[in-house]
Amino acid sequence: MKIIRNLLLKLLGFKGYLQFVSFIYIRIINFGFLKEKYPELFFLKKIIKPGFVCIDIGANVGYYSHFLSKLAGKNGELYAVEPIPIFGKIWKKNVPQNFCKKTELLPFALGSENTTVKMGTPVVRGVLHHGMTHIVNNNENNIAQTFEVPMRIPDELFSELTKVDFIKCDVEGYEQFVFANLINTLTKHKPLVQSELSGAENRKFVISLFEELGYITCLLKNSCELIEATIEEKINNTNDFYFVFDANKYL
Repeated sequence: MKIIRNLLLKLLGFKGYLQFVSFIYIRIINFGFLKEKYPELFFLKKIIKPGFVCIDIGANVGYYSHFLSKLAGKNGELYAVEPIPIFGKIWKKNVPQNFCKKTELLPFALGSENTTVKMGTPVVRGVLHHGMTHIVNNNENNIAQTFEVPMRIPDELFSELTKVDFIKCDVEGYEQFVFANLINTLTKHKPLVQSELSGAENRKFVISLFEELGYITCLLKNSCELIEATIEEKINNTNDFYFVFDANKYL
């Protein structure tokens, strides 16, 4: 598989490779394949209702955005946050603008201040991983490409929204900084939140933040239902977490 990836990357270039891979991936999911490998994507059909206002933080090339906009439908809205310009261009190809009443790409990183940050795409075991693009520090030596991007404070960015039903967040270990600056939005709208939480410190911080706001920490079980996480699962779970405020609606 690594050989095939590297060959495609060499033949198509970085942008062409991402366009090709994302196009195939979205079509495969649309046909109902890979349900066991990506249960969270298929679970969206159960939790996203017509008319929902959804926020996709770390939208990448549009894997989640495609399905969120499709499920929210003609009365729904989608706000996708993706700071990497080349990812944003591919996102626009993968997310039809006519699925939702409003579909908007916000080209920013999210954090504690309005500034500029450096992000990078790493090479892991010889393979370029665009899904692991993150804010980099000076000690990293496996970064293939870097990008200078604008950062915005999320509570300011979403302050004018009158409704938020669902937030998906995947920002490669930076979630604690995003959610720490999204508290006003969470408190006001109390959306269902799905997030990957890599790193023990990051996970502990985010879970504590949500539980202090009255949320229940949950996991997806049997690909079809949300169950409250045990103490052990909060520590060891490697899949996405779900934060539920309205237990009657989702549990």
